[in-house]
Amino acid sequence: MSLLHGWWHRLHVLARGERYARELDAEQRFHRELEAMSRTSEGRVPHDAEMEARRAFGNATYYREEARRMTPLGWLDHLRQDAAYAWRGLRRSPGFTVTVVMTLGLGLGVNAAMFSLIDRLFVRAPSGVAAPRDVRRLYMSVARPTEPTGRLSSDNFKYPHFRAIAATADSGFRVAAFTYPDSTAITSGDMRVAVRRSYVTGGYFDLLGVRPQHGRFFTGEELLIETPTPTVVLSDAFWRRQYEGDPTTVGRIIFIDFRPYIVVGVAPRDFTGADLDAADMWTPANTYAGSPGADPWYTTYRNSFRVVARIPAGVVEEQLLTTASQAVRSVHMKRYAYDSTALVLSGPIVRSLGPARRAQEVTIATRLAGVALIVLLITCANVANLLLVRATRRRREIAVRRVLGVSAGRLYEQLLTESVLLAALGGAAALLFALWAATALRRLLLPGVQWSGGAVDLRTVLFAGIAALIVGVAAGLAPALNATQPDLTTALKSGREGGFRRSRLQSALLIAQAGLSVILLVGAGLFVTSLRNVRAIELGYDVERSLFIRPMFGATPPSATEIGAGLTQVGARLSSAPGVEAVGFASSLPMQGYSAMPIFLPDRDSLPALGDERGASFNSVSPGFLPAVGVQLIAGRNFNEGDREGSLGAVIVSRAMAHAFWPGQPAVGKCLILEKRANPCSIVVGVAEDVNRLIVIEKASMQYYLPLAQYPSVPADVAIRTNPENMAAVRALAGAELKRAFPSMTTPFIRVMRGSLESQYRPWRLGALLFTAFGALALLVAAIGVYSVVSYAVSQRVHEMGVRIALGAGVADILRLVARESITTVGLGVALGIVAALGLGRLVASLLYGISERDPVVLAASALVLCLVGVAASLVPAWRAARVDPVTALRAD
Repeated sequence: MSLLHGWWHRLHVLARGERYARELDAEQRFHRELEAMSRTSEGRVPHDAEMEARRAFGNATYYREEARRMTPLGWLDHLRQDAAYAWRGLRRSPGFTVTVVMTLGLGLGVNAAMFSLIDRLFVRAPSGVAAPRDVRRLYMSVARPTEPTGRLSSDNFKYPHFRAIAATADSGFRVAAFTYPDSTAITSGDMRVAVRRSYVTGGYFDLLGVRPQHGRFFTGEELLIETPTPTVVLSDAFWRRQYEGDPTTVGRIIFIDFRPYIVVGVAPRDFTGADLDAADMWTPANTYAGSPGADPWYTTYRNSFRVVARIPAGVVEEQLLTTASQAVRSVHMKRYAYDSTALVLSGPIVRSLGPARRAQEVTIATRLAGVALIVLLITCANVANLLLVRATRRRREIAVRRVLGVSAGRLYEQLLTESVLLAALGGAAALLFALWAATALRRLLLPGVQWSGGAVDLRTVLFAGIAALIVGVAAGLAPALNATQPDLTTALKSGREGGFRRSRLQSALLIAQAGLSVILLVGAGLFVTSLRNVRAIELGYDVERSLFIRPMFGATPPSATEIGAGLTQVGARLSSAPGVEAVGFASSLPMQGYSAMPIFLPDRDSLPALGDERGASFNSVSPGFLPAVGVQLIAGRNFNEGDREGSLGAVIVSRAMAHAFWPGQPAVGKCLILEKRANPCSIVVGVAEDVNRLIVIEKASMQYYLPLAQYPSVPADVAIRTNPENMAAVRALAGAELKRAFPSMTTPFIRVMRGSLESQYRPWRLGALLFTAFGALALLVAAIGVYSVVSYAVSQRVHEMGVRIALGAGVADILRLVARESITTVGLGVALGIVAALGLGRLVASLLYGISERDPVVLAASALVLCLVGVAASLVPAWRAARVDPVTALRAD
């Protein structure tokens, strides 16, 4: 029989096992009948001939079993028998089974959830993209002395940069651009449905290899950047959700932010865009409205695009990037920081793998993957310890089976099957846990991302299955080897199932659990302390009492005069409202962006630098703005009604700016020359405390304030100061007053300042929350391990405890005796864990603030917590041992 026929026969046997058994019986019967007929023809009596034929063929059952053993059916029989035996044993020990399954479910579930996130962030290319390896994401690298490497890479390109790169493209280098999906809404009467729209340039869908499911994509004049063409392509998910998958949607007019758009097509089911964040719809880049200004938006820096390129195999990528870099350097835009050293780089289409600096959330995700692996190792050690305890309890049973002729290999298979069965049950529980955990991790780590697809898919299921198999084999390996090699004489003579033996393997597993748990506790302590330190930073604003409002208008906003008059009325009405302490207006919200213009001093040719920042930022504000946001004046006065257009220019500078420009001199009364002023000199009328410009952790920067009446900005942002207990009422009142002043206004942007800063606190909050959660899980698993081992030791030493109590030992003596060994073991694990934490601390050092990764307080507190947990876990079985009835214990021998 050829090798191919041999494997075909095996598959045939596996697929039709019962039919194979019937065929085997029929073949044996056929040969017996032939032999009986042969003997009958020789003159034997038929009955005697049949009996002789049976004896000649021997034990038919034996041969049938031997034939079955030589096929895959024999292996399946063993597996089925072992699984049934293991299942009966687990049913008889429900407490043990539930403990192991839940422990595995938590450990494997955390890792399955992390795999789902890491797979989407770093491994899986955007769905629906054809040949994703040929699609490259482009980045622009510019010189930045403040960066550790001296350069900063970003995937944000201004449209003039993209146009210059596209002009260099040829048949071997196609490029397209798109924007990050932004929030907008489709409107129908009073109904508004929030959607996420991405603007795309010509060739976007074709470059990615996407074909429309219905209708078509953008073509021809619809892609000319100078001529807006209101057409839209819907994603499959949004089309089905909003329009119930109706094919007649193509050709229909829908209103996006009150503007009519024609639906020209529907994207395929599996395509949601070239980025991690899913888009609901795509419109041509020429429909971007931009900001009011003298120049068209596509000639300025007012919008940012992400650029992708398809570079077929065999094309020299470095030459294309060199040409693209030269094209970018040829672009000059007014009021944009030009960099003659700009370079165009490329990376995989998966953004997290590119050269751009990763967000802290992504960095934390990679660290959490390592933390999840530590949790899995703790889980594996704990399950191995529980299986070791169970196997040691069954030493006498295993010894009896060995004496009856069961081979060590057969016993080993049975015990390993039991551990794998437990792991399979734990894997099923892990998938249920991962369904919740993966969704929670997505929302916590990347809350702004609209994820496409479920949190748990086939890849996650396969990962959980493989991980469960590995953990089952790894956890059951040592207990199975230990249990299948017992001292048969000692095991059979023992009346207490083998007696008590101190196991070095159990102690080693407990030490490993304790050490790994300490690492997680130290991480939790470091991030909790960092979060507390970050929240304690003084930003210069009263973040708890400041409320911000930004009016939002549709496609036809009111005129600048109407907006100014309306906001004046809103401010007057809000100022007299109960609970409102101050109302002000500004050209931009604090820590939401800034503006800059050239400034000069009358007696100097150049301005001094402050730290690594050059120049200063400004904000046009009303007299009530500084009190509304809680910025303190340390010298001079605030703006007043006299600081209006046509009057002498006034300016308020920050403390840092005053110190940099006029060190050792009073700044009030000094002259500052601003661009675009008829009167070249603006007088410094006040000095304000320093405030943070963009982020919660930054060096002092030079900032100044201008009267809004002299430097008007439309629309202006509103700032309101009120007590936290009145915040909700004032927020509702402000929204109502704005709607009253501007009936055509869309939903305004309203946010408490503390809430607007939450995204900046998120990295430390995530680290604190998730490290604490994983640390608590590790503590729970470690406590289960300590409790299980000590409980087993106590159950095996009942006779000894009875003798000790009978000889006069007290409760305290028994407690010390039982708890001493476990505390010593845990203490050794804690010491090793501290050493490991000191070595691994550098991996999270860049994510900490105001605390060293080797902080002695955190290290000591983590060690103390784990020691207390170890003591608590050993006290329950120790207390049970101390209350043993000596008479009952002695009679049990």
